Amino acid sequence: MKRAKNVLKIIAILPVLLLLFSCTLNNDQESSAILIIAKITGHTDAGSDADFLESDVYEDTTATVVSDIVIATLEAKLKEPETLGPGTSYQSSILVDEYEIVYTAVDPSSSSVPETFRGRLSTIIPIDSSANISFVIVRNFAKQDPPLSTLIVSGGTLQVVATITFYGEDLAGKEVQATGYLSIYFANYPE
Repeated sequence: MKRAKNVLKIIAILPVLLLLFSCTLNNDQESSAILIIAKITGHTDAGSDADFLESDVYEDTTATVVSDIVIATLEAKLKEPETLGPGTSYQSSILVDEYEIVYTAVDPSSSSVPETFRGRLSTIIPIDSSANISFVIVRNFAKQDPPLSTLIVSGGTLQVVATITFYGEDLAGKEVQATGYLSIYFANYPE
């Protein structure tokens, strides 16, 4: 009888231990680091830094279309900054290796926007550090197709919001990502 009670106790405790063990495994799948977009810097048509982008769809002086490049300031931080150990591991550093741009029209009547695209890059950001990353936010190909190419002939402007998502992983292979936004004003600006 005593042996049966011990077996029942083990059977009752075993699911609780398995549950606790599985919770620990799930937490190990998440990175201990987070990626933060501290700032996205665009520019005006005149070339001054701005918190938006004025994208010229056609360069009249050179008769070309040019990709637009902006700068994102990314930071790597620990989720729980007060560590019990002797410091952070190099494995907490974040490798940013891809980004995605999704455009959304501000005016609901204008549903036509440039196509979503992805780009690749390779930047390692150590914990408690930041990095300025230059990246293409509007490809020259997008300016050669509608709706942007129609602005060259018909004039007018198109305002969109670009949703920018950076993807990466810490050096232990655990995924991280961060999302930011930038307003873009497309037009055939006078030179």
